[in-house]
Amino acid sequence: MTLRCITITSILLGSSALSALEFGQMGNVSAGIGGAGVALRNSQWALYYNPALLAMSKRSGFAYSFGIGYKETNLSRAASIDIDNLTDMPNQLAKLFSSGSSSSAFQSIVQSAGGVDELKKKPPAEIKDALLSSLGNDPLSAALLAGLITSVDPDNIGSLVDKFGNGTSGGGGGGSGSPSDLPSLLTTLGSGISLQTGSDPSLNRFVTDMITLNEMINKNDFSLSTQNGVIFNIGSKKKRGTISLGIMPSAFISATAKIDPTHNQVIIKNNSQELKVTFTKDRITLTQSSGQFDNHSILSDQAKHQLHLSSIAIAEIPLGYGHLFETSLGDIALGLNAKYIFGTGYGYDKEGSFNTITKDINPTFDGIAQTHTFGIDAGLAYAPRFAKNLTLGFVAKNLNMPKIKTDAKTGTMIKLNTQIRAGVSYGWLNDKIVLAGDIDLMPNDTISLMRPKSQVAGGGILIDLKIIDLRLGAMYDFRNNGDEGMILTGGINLLGFFDIAVQSNLHLSHEIAGSGIAVPSYLLVKVGGGFSW
Repeated sequence: MTLRCITITSILLGSSALSALEFGQMGNVSAGIGGAGVALRNSQWALYYNPALLAMSKRSGFAYSFGIGYKETNLSRAASIDIDNLTDMPNQLAKLFSSGSSSSAFQSIVQSAGGVDELKKKPPAEIKDALLSSLGNDPLSAALLAGLITSVDPDNIGSLVDKFGNGTSGGGGGGSGSPSDLPSLLTTLGSGISLQTGSDPSLNRFVTDMITLNEMINKNDFSLSTQNGVIFNIGSKKKRGTISLGIMPSAFISATAKIDPTHNQVIIKNNSQELKVTFTKDRITLTQSSGQFDNHSILSDQAKHQLHLSSIAIAEIPLGYGHLFETSLGDIALGLNAKYIFGTGYGYDKEGSFNTITKDINPTFDGIAQTHTFGIDAGLAYAPRFAKNLTLGFVAKNLNMPKIKTDAKTGTMIKLNTQIRAGVSYGWLNDKIVLAGDIDLMPNDTISLMRPKSQVAGGGILIDLKIIDLRLGAMYDFRNNGDEGMILTGGINLLGFFDIAVQSNLHLSHEIAGSGIAVPSYLLVKVGGGFSW
């Protein structure tokens, strides 16, 4: 039951206090080319990425985009854990060394050798082979016994023979009594039993699941985001640039379970017996523990584990304008956004043992606060005279660092810190083919406890074939503590009114509930469209 609580708790959501938000992605075009948009000259979503671009693209139009995405670390792997096998294995271990086929196998080879003393004279490899051969019809016992044998120093294998030789009738000094139980054996051997994947399926699953569980306990995270928008651009053939108005609602949720650092050891208690489980890459080691369960086990009722949840919803209504200056050095564009911001936030925290933290989860929403404020964005774009197909962009969002109240009772505020990003693009054939790339010039805070910072670089290629547009790209967050690695992006537009963009990493989770389906740890899907004239 306690191990089941570990898995349940690891899946639950939570996060730390909110500091700010990542740069984000609005619209489908940029989402398909690695999030690049700060220097994308003909972007319909210049209002979001860089208002200076409104001066370079003077076309009218409208666009819409709706998307949802998630990123997680280790949590989806919980579905692959065999809880029944996990909880039953300690009993199998205890039974193995207290009676049954393993004892019979020892007694058999002791008798064949002419007694314990004679058996101890044989080479350790010969003893191991004889034991494993005797247990051929019991693969679980054989696999566990193999782990025990390989854990014992060859020079001390005699102590193992002594333990399992007690009570035999062969000559040479067998001793008396019944075979010892597991805790007593572990105490005698000292080094414990090292178990790795072998020929028995249940043991393989046990080792794999315990390693998975340990990784989940020490590193878990789940984040969900949705960014949506509708935008209207009013272009001009004159020197003034485009005027743009948008409605952009977004929501962000982040969650994690944090383990009490004083109770972070896996110690299993079976009645009065305690077993400590430690981990390496492909194996686990069982050692004897005495009186450590209450003070150090993650399963102890004295543990103070934490469950955190943070969320924020923001609706922005930006109004932007860009102006173009034609100079001898090239075209220089400046842009400015003024945006109304409606924000609301919520946080949930709970502390206790695994047995208590999973009970009575009753969030109360009477502390949700609402904030009305405003933000300022400014941007710069430059197309040099010697290379007019080249565009350089720079944007600073939330220059005034607006604050949003997240708790009506305590008055807790969060600050949307300034986000600074630079970009570059180059077009061919009147921008029918465009290469573009962006990079965050400083890290952005996030609402994730495990991923407190984000700093993204990404880019890709856009191919405009009139009837159909194709986009490919990649992006990478080099401040991320998660495991998503490189993220591949792509998109397609048909006739303007149907557009889909997808982002996914290459790190797939374990199969979900034996379904054969493995999902990525990062996935974002956007649908939308737009027209320009």
